[in-house]
Parts: sequence; C-alpha cells; structure tokens
Amino acid sequence: IDVHVYEQAAEYRDVGGHLTMDTAAIEVLARWGLDVPFNRVACELAGMEIKDLETGKVIVTMPFPDLGALGVKDDKRMGTRVCHAFLRSDYLKLLTDRLPADRLHTGHKLTALSGDAQQATATFENGAQVKASVMLLADGVRSMARAMFDNAPAVPAGHTVLRTLCSAELLPADMPNDRMRFWDGWRFGDKPNNVGVHALTVPVRDRRFVSIDLQFMGGDQLEDCNPWDLPYARVMQRYPAELDPLLKKMLDARLEPITAHALWDRPVATQWVDQRIAIMGDAAHSMRPNLGQGACQSIHDAGELVAQFARHGLGHEALK
Repeated sequence: IDVHVYEQAAEYRDVGGHLTMDTAAIEVLARWGLDVPFNRVACELAGMEIKDLETGKVIVTMPFPDLGALGVKDDKRMGTRVCHAFLRSDYLKLLTDRLPADRLHTGHKLTALSGDAQQATATFENGAQVKASVMLLADGVRSMARAMFDNAPAVPAGHTVLRTLCSAELLPADMPNDRMRFWDGWRFGDKPNNVGVHALTVPVRDRRFVSIDLQFMGGDQLEDCNPWDLPYARVMQRYPAELDPLLKKMLDARLEPITAHALWDRPVATQWVDQRIAIMGDAAHSMRPNLGQGACQSIHDAGELVAQFARHGLGHEALK
C-alpha cells in the first residue's frame, strides 16, 4: 500500500500535553509491532489518587474503573483497567519516525474534498491537489471533512485545559511519581452549573517528569490571552488562595509555559463513509479528555480499518 500523510502544520513540534491509553488500545498497537516502542515512551499508572485542591489531603485512592462504569458497553473491556500516560509529542514522534520522509507532507491545510466511486480528491491551501483510491480524514473535532457527512457544527464547550510540565524531583520522597493524581476543586465552584477548577497530573518520560493539566470549567476561559504562554497571575486567579502547597510548588517551578487548549463539542457523526472517503477519530466521534478515551478510540478506528482493508482491499467495501 502506497500511504501518504498530509498534515496542515508546517512542522511537527511539541503540542498539547499528556494522553492516556488503556490495555485494549495497546493490544492494537501490538499487532503493528508498536507496543514495545510505545512502552518506552509511556508510563504505566498505578491507579488514581483524588486529593483536596486546598489541603492536598488524599480523599481516595483507587484503580481505574472499567469502561462499563463510564457508559461504554464492551464485554472485552470489563473490570479495572491498566492505563499508560505519555506526552502527545513523544507519541507523535514514535509514529512519524516510522514513516519514510517522502511519505510525510507538512504544510498542507485541507480546503476542499470530493470523491466518486473511483477515487477521492483533496485540495490544499498551498495549491496542491491529491487523488487517491482511499482517503482517511482525521482532522479533529473541528474537522473540515466532516461537512461532507452532516451539518452538525463544533461548538465551544466552555471548558479549557491548561497544560505544563515540571520535574518529578519536586515530589516528596514518600510520593512516588507512579499514578494519576486529581485535585478536586468542585467545592470552590458551582457544580450544579458546571463551574469549577481542578488539576490533574501524571508521570511521563520514565517518571522523570510530571505532566500537569489545569481544568477550567465555565467562568473565565482566558480567551483574551496568548494561548501559548498564559500569564501565571491570571491563571492563579481561578484557584483558591490557599492552594495545596505541593501543587503550587510544581506550578511555580514549571519547565514550560502554561498553554491553553479550549475544548469543543460535536455530536457523533451519523455517517462516517462516503464512497472512498472516511472520517475517523475526533472528526467522527469527539469526546472530552476526562473520559481518557480519545486516543484509544482513534487507535481502534485504525485497527478496524486495517482489518477491513486486509479482508476487502482498498475501496468502498472495506470502508463501509
């Protein structure tokens, strides 16, 4: 199969923060021989610890719940889950390093898409036009390709995730960097109206670093600020004055700027395939990061497509 990847960014660089992936998705990576390199960049999580945002007191420690508890019906994924955390940039490098340089095309922003029973055609902002026997679009929740399938718009969720990174050396000796930690801040907001602030951390890069997510639900979303370098004082205005000293210490000693990533909602697409074109990932079925399933479901999409291509060849029969 002659595969080419087209990316709208001019170059691949650090983007976003951490992701998590559970065992079922890693099993799909294993079919492609990617489980071993994946495990080199990911950290297995020893469950989850929920803490009070103000005091840092541990409220509960628990394993990750099965997906049934999250509303996902899948008999193969019952019971507690084993999850791994990793930086989005590390995972992206793992994948792109396996592509020949002449198969990866950056600086290609999609502007038009069309197709018929014989081929699909993509037109890009730089003037390039590509024709292919099959075209797979994974252009995110605000997907341009999605317009081919339905008119459901992406709408702001009123929820922003802020991300940064710090050294694991900041953690106390009795606090191993081996689990997800969630600082619950609902009592400082208005939970019935979905207004609140939280924080979440996971270990990354051989547990040498802590990836930090700050969650702003409702209220000030800092939309007037530079999203790639938020003013720290403005960020801290959303948190109680008596913030857990450890969390404050990690934020004070951050190694990267605090970046903002506004979330968008979009209904699941009613149609995913049009002759030789298919949408996948968030373009087809977006979900918020609190489910920890965005990356997992994209991997499952790819795994199912590979199986169908092997069974039916490259064409509409495989896509449908």
